[in-house]
Amino acid sequence: MAYREALVGSMEEFIHYANLIIVKRQVADPSITDEQRRMLARLLALEEAKRFHGKDDGHTER
Repeated sequence: MAYREALVGSMEEFIHYANLIIVKRQVADPSITDEQRRMLARLLALEEAKRFHGKDDGHTER
């Protein structure tokens, strides 16, 4: 059971990391509006900040 939990955790971390890369590319896309860029940059900053507030299960309560 612990192996499965570690594997699922690793998959979730991989997907999270891949999604961050996608959003970073979108922020750099010159075809989006400044408003879209600000929104994506804000969401990206919030997601990246989660890493520095401790790792529990990858989800934070709001």
